[in-house]
Amino acid sequence: MTTALPFSPVATASQVEPLLDRLPVGVFRLALARLPRTADPSILVAELLERAEVVYANAALAAFEGTTAAALTGVPFGRLLAGAVLRRGNGGAEFVRNGLRLEAAELRIARKGERTRSFEVSLHGITDGPEVTGVWGAMVDLTPTVDTADPNAAADRDHTIVGSGVAITRVLEKVGQVAATDATVMITGETGTGKELVARAIHERSARAGRPLVAVNCGALSPTLIETELFGHEKGAFTGAADRKLGRFEVADGGTLFLDEIGDLSLDLQVRLLRVLQEGELFRVGGTDPIRVDVRVIAATHRDLPAAVRAGTFRQDLYYRLNVFPIKTPPLRERREDIPALVRHFTARAASRLGKRIDVVPPAVLEAFGSYPWPGNIRELANVVERSVIVTTGSILQLGEWATGQYQPVVVPAMGSRTLEEMEREHIVRALERCRWKVSGPGGAAEALNLKPTTLEARMKKLNIVRPG
Repeated sequence: MTTALPFSPVATASQVEPLLDRLPVGVFRLALARLPRTADPSILVAELLERAEVVYANAALAAFEGTTAAALTGVPFGRLLAGAVLRRGNGGAEFVRNGLRLEAAELRIARKGERTRSFEVSLHGITDGPEVTGVWGAMVDLTPTVDTADPNAAADRDHTIVGSGVAITRVLEKVGQVAATDATVMITGETGTGKELVARAIHERSARAGRPLVAVNCGALSPTLIETELFGHEKGAFTGAADRKLGRFEVADGGTLFLDEIGDLSLDLQVRLLRVLQEGELFRVGGTDPIRVDVRVIAATHRDLPAAVRAGTFRQDLYYRLNVFPIKTPPLRERREDIPALVRHFTARAASRLGKRIDVVPPAVLEAFGSYPWPGNIRELANVVERSVIVTTGSILQLGEWATGQYQPVVVPAMGSRTLEEMEREHIVRALERCRWKVSGPGGAAEALNLKPTTLEARMKKLNIVRPG
């Protein structure tokens, strides 16, 4: 598919814009301050990259960016190209040299946390007599699908819910019941039981499946950061806010927002979240204009939210708003009949990623896995299986040091009369002591607890856990 513009670049916006949403090619129009066509090429290029703003974007371009066309309006062209490296063509210099035309330049865009993508870009200048006033542009996504380009990446992105036991079948039945609706869902369950997989299954079976599923871990960021992460901010809203930032609600517009660890959200942010759920609109930090969003919210937590409501740390009205359709993910100890299937699934996935061939999972291995309590649930099982695949030298899965007892899982003690927060604090402190207060990296407490280091650091701060002097 070519990126040649499907219209004359001198046509008026009213003539072409109604036709552009039908195209699979991303099309945009930029506004520039009036500059003479004879201006120094470096000035034209700088104006294009630093000052030109999007005044029109079609649906295909919005889909490339994972947002809405309306949200792209006013975005600087330089941000649209954030992370871009020119692979073919001479970019801005060629644009000026060829009379304000750039044909089929190839860009590779690599952004943190996103798959690298390739685009073919064409630009055509808009002139008014001797002055340049804007640019029409077109982009084609050249990126192959994950399945055909990189089978290992496909394995990493595997979102299959494995198992056929009674407990997981009941969960999947509930997923089927609620997926076709727009009801808010609350997923509860212990850490590592696959709450995000359930959220993804709901999204992929819904009418919103063609739009993004955006996940936010509410426990991994400070209250200040989570506010801008969820709601975005305007340029100049605070020191360091050099540009407008779209929040996750706006990025997920038309799709689904997954709020993991919702129980960690501060009371102030709970009020703002409740307003979005009730009114369907938000205000960016530092903004005064309401922004309408159409987002389905799926929340998840391992906490006892009714107890948090009674303790005054979680708003009762927000709880009722989120808990429209509750789903509880069972711990692995309650679905032991699924362990053989899970072990085979994780073995095949890890072997494919590591370039190994493992054909046999011995009965003794399955028996060992079946008799273990799995306090870290499925996440712990997946990690142990991957470790076993790494140490396996032939085609038969070997347990390695895990089988000899050198691997010491951290087990949560019985509750007794202590609160959940006291239990969690003791659980983390024991893990830190066992790892000599090493938080991240190999042999660190985050690895032992099957948590992201940022999540563990956030929990330590919340629970006032500091290393003894």
